[in-house]
Amino acid sequence: MTRQLVMCGGGSLAVEVAALLHDLGACGRGDGYFITDVVAPGPVRTADLISICSSPFATHTDISSVSDRDQKAFIVCTGDPTIRHKVYRELVSMDLTLARIVHPMAYIAPSAVIGAGAIIYPGVFVGPFVQLGANVVLHAQVAVHHDARLDASVVLSPGALLCGHTVCGTAAFLGTGASILPKMRLGAYSKLSAGSVLRRPAGDGCLLHGNPATVRRTWPVAFEDET
Repeated sequence: MTRQLVMCGGGSLAVEVAALLHDLGACGRGDGYFITDVVAPGPVRTADLISICSSPFATHTDISSVSDRDQKAFIVCTGDPTIRHKVYRELVSMDLTLARIVHPMAYIAPSAVIGAGAIIYPGVFVGPFVQLGANVVLHAQVAVHHDARLDASVVLSPGALLCGHTVCGTAAFLGTGASILPKMRLGAYSKLSAGSVLRRPAGDGCLLHGNPATVRRTWPVAFEDET
């Protein structure tokens, strides 16, 4: 059964998500989605989205203007983890349904748990007993090994690697090819830059770079809750 989908975001990540949905439809997946609305405060790549979706959609600047919200699923289509988490919290506060998009060419261990709103690209490996929180994004060629935990709204860029028993806090970000070694933790709202290797636990609100990764900048983090 094809469900109506609202995309929260209309930029490059939205275009990639539309392509993932096209693949799901081509594979005959029964949990496919049909894009009916795009919510974005800024520019929308309308022509590109229509060329992939092969059909028009309504555009909005605010979630509240989407009609029949309780009959549609929502997916957050922005790559900034802080913005992702803010939009996710808004959707949850409105008691709206989040879609879960998993490409058929990703490997997901049967014992892994995937939260609502997750986006998983082709070529991803998710190992046994991994816990993926709500609203996470795993780009192509990401590997998340056994017993790792990602909290809500974590974003892993292409080629990122999480070894066993690692933890990423809420809205953490890994750049392209970044790695976290076994049993290490990257704090909430922290960022590990492209190609960097985290060898020691890192706190909340840090920018880390290098191998071994060291803190280059910090910022205050305010936790409203752990939703």
